Amino acid sequence: MSLSEFEKKIIAEVALRAQRMRLDLAHLVAIPTGYGHRVGLEETRAWMSGRLTAIGAKIHRSSGGDRPDWLRESSVSDEDLDAADVLLADRVGVAAEGVRILLSGHIDTVHDPAGVFRELSDEQSGIQHGPGAADMKGGLIVALAALEVLHALAVPVRWSFVLNADEETGSFSSADHLQSIAKKHDVGLVLEPAAGEGKFVTARAGSAQFRIDAFGRAAHAGRDAASGISAVAALCEAITQVLSISDPGIGRTLNIGPLEGGEATNIVPDHAAAWGNARYQSDEQRTEIDHVLAQIATHENVLPRIEVRTIHNRPRKPATPEVQAIAEIALAVAQDLAVSAGTISTGGVSDANVLQAAGLPCLDGLGVRGGNLHRSDEFVVTASLVERASILALLIHRLAMRPFVPWAL
Repeated sequence: MSLSEFEKKIIAEVALRAQRMRLDLAHLVAIPTGYGHRVGLEETRAWMSGRLTAIGAKIHRSSGGDRPDWLRESSVSDEDLDAADVLLADRVGVAAEGVRILLSGHIDTVHDPAGVFRELSDEQSGIQHGPGAADMKGGLIVALAALEVLHALAVPVRWSFVLNADEETGSFSSADHLQSIAKKHDVGLVLEPAAGEGKFVTARAGSAQFRIDAFGRAAHAGRDAASGISAVAALCEAITQVLSISDPGIGRTLNIGPLEGGEATNIVPDHAAAWGNARYQSDEQRTEIDHVLAQIATHENVLPRIEVRTIHNRPRKPATPEVQAIAEIALAVAQDLAVSAGTISTGGVSDANVLQAAGLPCLDGLGVRGGNLHRSDEFVVTASLVERASILALLIHRLAMRPFVPWAL
């Protein structure tokens, strides 16, 4: 399929916004939104709301739910911590028929608001560095540009854009809202950065968070060591057992960290704890992980005692036939634009896992090209702003031109 004359107008309109997109990205990157930073997240919500309202969206805000209290929290004080409210910009109701498209993005990053990595750098060798520039403020700018162009050209699209503020910490507060919103749409488009050289993500591993608590008996480490039972020693044995089944070669990985235990070197510790993450590629691997975690737990009336808590916050996202169908449309768009693209399965997780678990087929990796995610040298390929906005705008246009998608019947 080659570009129609109208689609060429879409591409031309995106290209005209190149400088505006760069300025928008610089503005958004300069707003600190890591560590649950309340002020920065509120500023970002207001800015995004203003832009989306200007193209006819109705804004809905929902309070975030509670995180499990055993998860490790950030170092930000409670009074500065954002509640992870969910923002939904909605234009699905503009028509009675047509494919209902959900765009998904997150406004939080992993970067310290008080750190030195605070702004978008000048372009050098085609790239710009900045906190969250790729993950995923660049994706937010791509989505805004695509939606604004389609609005300017009066393309009739039924879309919603959901923005949460806790994706980087597991989407525990926003998960229920995401799943509820997912059930009201037919196609999910997720703005995480492209994988590799512009690849779309069709499948993602499943992810679980867990905590291991070890309990022992305190004692003086010198004159009364024999009566002590080291919780740290028990925790070490449990960790060794858990890590023994980690196998990156098959995509089943377990990681431990951070750790806590003991108050002083001359006291046998009576408590120690470890937090961990597991990734899996299949239901069988998930069962194996659950089994090893259950196996290390002990009865309540013994010392040392091991307790384990687990939550599968990001179910596995397979490349279903529905996802493959969306990917084929995206790949055709890239081909028509003479842009290199492909599809990939990755061990990383995103809100696409949560949305698809609720029944919404999602194509991910529609954001910018970039790299060094979560590092102090994170970067975005500047030219990919226009490139990916063009792909997204055409993808939405082609989806909207379909009277229905087969799986929505």
